[in-house]
Amino acid sequence: MRVVRYTSEYRAIWNHFLQRATHGSFLFHRDFMDYHQARFTDHSLLVYEGATLIALLPAHEEEQVLCSHFGLSYGSIIQLPRLSFHQYLAIVEAIAMHCQQEGLTTLLINEIPSIYNKLTTNTLAFISHALQGGKPTVQLLSTLDFEFPIQLNTNRKRMVQKGIKKGYTIKEDLMPTAFWRDILQPRLRDRYQTSPVHSVAEISQLMQAFPESIKQVNVYNAEGVLVGGTTLFIHPQVVHLQYIAGKEEDNKNGALDLLIYTLLKEYQTQVRYFDFGSSHLSPKQLNAGLLYWKESFGARSTPQYCYSFQIENLLKVRALID
Repeated sequence: MRVVRYTSEYRAIWNHFLQRATHGSFLFHRDFMDYHQARFTDHSLLVYEGATLIALLPAHEEEQVLCSHFGLSYGSIIQLPRLSFHQYLAIVEAIAMHCQQEGLTTLLINEIPSIYNKLTTNTLAFISHALQGGKPTVQLLSTLDFEFPIQLNTNRKRMVQKGIKKGYTIKEDLMPTAFWRDILQPRLRDRYQTSPVHSVAEISQLMQAFPESIKQVNVYNAEGVLVGGTTLFIHPQVVHLQYIAGKEEDNKNGALDLLIYTLLKEYQTQVRYFDFGSSHLSPKQLNAGLLYWKESFGARSTPQYCYSFQIENLLKVRALID
């Protein structure tokens, strides 16, 4: 195995590999990863077996830690689907050796949630257990499986009907500017004293780069005034609500309920899962009201694990197969 640190000369090779990989999300495309390159010290890796590229690790470096990847929704090792478990261990060992040579002591992997995987894998959980890695942290996502849908509860049905009677309409917007300016930024600032992870310039750039994968869908009142919306990240088998916000009074009148109901109807035949995202107030506490709202549409919990490995332990990974 040979590990190469990513530079721009590997850009085309990196992007081409994603088309064949098990986790070929647009999040790992360099046009997406590089939009926030000024915020992170990129330390992404390409892993070769002989002359053949067999794996990628989107990552950044923080002091002596290699992180995959906290500028994205998730990270993990991106591999070819044909690789055996033995080859996977060899990849991990090669990455660990690279980290040791670079003076990195820890590897953090924010694993890809199972619903985003083309193939079911729980490899990192076994490696963590077998090598006595630190206990993984867990984030809960609220997700809906369209193959086994749960009916809207009574309150949600009532709010959807209320939204219809109030005359709200749902439309896609080719630009996120109005939603960011009039809804999302004021809502986050006033209620949570924070701001969106993406600036309006960044999300506009990403929407233009990935028009089929990032969409802005808004809700308007009977007078045609923008009152809410959501920014969708669309993956091969998952639609994810990256951002969602609405004006308080219109939320009480069913505007966002009608928006979500409309999206569920639209995407139920196009993807397997609908991801509402997390409802965390902190790593160990959930927002009860937000969680209830998502579950009232039929969503249930899917875990996302973040693993912490000491590099010295990962160097022993080949011993897991006798």
